[in-house]
This record gives sequence, structure tokens and C-alpha cells, in this order.
Amino acid sequence: MADKGLPHGQAIDEDELIVKKPVMLDFIAHILDVYNNRRLAEYGVTHSQAKILVRIYHSKDKRIAQSELKKFGRQGSTITSLLANLERGGFIRRSSSKTDARAKYVELTESGAFIAMLAFGNIRELEERIDSFLSKDEAAQLQGLLEKVSHGLHDTLCNNNERNDNT
Repeated sequence: MADKGLPHGQAIDEDELIVKKPVMLDFIAHILDVYNNRRLAEYGVTHSQAKILVRIYHSKDKRIAQSELKKFGRQGSTITSLLANLERGGFIRRSSSKTDARAKYVELTESGAFIAMLAFGNIRELEERIDSFLSKDEAAQLQGLLEKVSHGLHDTLCNNNERNDNT
């Protein structure tokens, strides 16, 4: 695939590369993922699994239609795999709808609710830590900018033909 950003044969300096916004955002996401995986390892869940538990925990009655979990920007097969592991670990229960056999519901077990609360505590702690590096105005600006970029990328990359199997 041809590089659209550089003239043929021109290399980019490493110092220039690491300050590119996509590289920096990926680095931050990686740091957060590693941190959360370390904090959750003793409970037998990954950060990806915990995010699903948090989403279910904050839904009505701590129960959600499995199809709603696709809003995480993951493929259905990825969600299915994560849910299977969570079910094997005793963190969730899945059931079919009484009115529509095709519809599946996911609900938390007591241990799943515990992990969700723990993971949400991690989210709050990290948000406070991030905000501690910024003034109040900068923190509000960052929040607004992240929301704008998140929505923009989702709308342009996930809702059209640029979507790939990993999103």
C-alpha cells in the first residue's frame, strides 16, 4: 500500500512519528489497557471483558440485549467470544427472550457486578489522575475534544466501507 503522507522514498524521523496524534492516542490506550489488565488479573478478567461488565452494570436492571453490546464498536464474533469467556468464569448469565427466540439477553451474576464496580472505580481513578495533569479548563477542553474525535472517527471509519474486522 502506498504511503499517502510522504513523497516516495522519504522517511519520517522517529521523534516526528511519536508525536502524531494517532500514535499518541494508541500509546495512551495501550498504557490504560496494560494498567487495567494488571489491576484486573487477580480476578480472572481482562480489561476488554470488564468494559462489557461495566456496560451491563449500568444498563436497566443490570441486564442488556446482547445486540446492544455491538455499540462498543466490536464485531459480533468478538462480543460473542468475550461473553462466552465471561459466562464460563461465572460473571454473566445469558438467556433467550420469552417473546423472540432470536433475541439473547445478558445479565450480571453477583461476581460480575463486583468486577463491574471494581472496573468502574478504576475508570474514575484514572479520570482523576488524567485531570490532575490539567487545569479545570484543560480537562473540560480535553473531554470535549475527545468526544468530538471519538464521534467523528466512529461516524467516518465505522459506519462505512473503511470498517475492518477489528473494530
